[in-house]
Amino acid sequence: MVDVGQQKKIDVNWKLFSLRIINKDRKTPEDYAILHKIGLKALRVAAAVRRDYGNEGVGKLYTAMGTLYHHDEEDIDDVAVVEQILQACEFPTRFSSAVDEPAWDEDIQADMDQAIAKAGDDVGVPLIVLEGGKGPGFFGPVVSPAPTGVDAVVFWDAIIAAGRFPGFFELKRTREVGPIFGEKPGV
Repeated sequence: MVDVGQQKKIDVNWKLFSLRIINKDRKTPEDYAILHKIGLKALRVAAAVRRDYGNEGVGKLYTAMGTLYHHDEEDIDDVAVVEQILQACEFPTRFSSAVDEPAWDEDIQADMDQAIAKAGDDVGVPLIVLEGGKGPGFFGPVVSPAPTGVDAVVFWDAIIAAGRFPGFFELKRTREVGPIFGEKPGV
């Protein structure tokens, strides 16, 4: 999204969406429940950062957390790790206390309510809502490895064309490999 946003001059408005919250009344395998709990704790920190640093701060934090979690395979719900991430982003470490503050769940739920209104409740992440939140919304794309450069724009344009079609619901196939990451992105 960052690559495409830069190439196509798209203003990305980062929002919060918790798999822990959306799945709270659903039967979820234990290993997923653990991952969803980690995600919720990270989102609480993002909500706290957004209060003081806005959308740009959330984008910076998402990138740092995503790199550490997905690329380096580190848990991001430990306060000490969160403090390291915050320091790397040049944010105050006081935001790490949000990890265990459920009060931030209200901010997360408010973002989720907007997304669910556009894409329905049978969704996960990533979730895209077009036109600054006024257009159609959909879950996805989930792709690995993520295309870059010109390929990223071609892929984005195809996904957006499909996502704008009112009757489009799903395009899916079985995963045969886990996530594939290239070079570690800059923070």
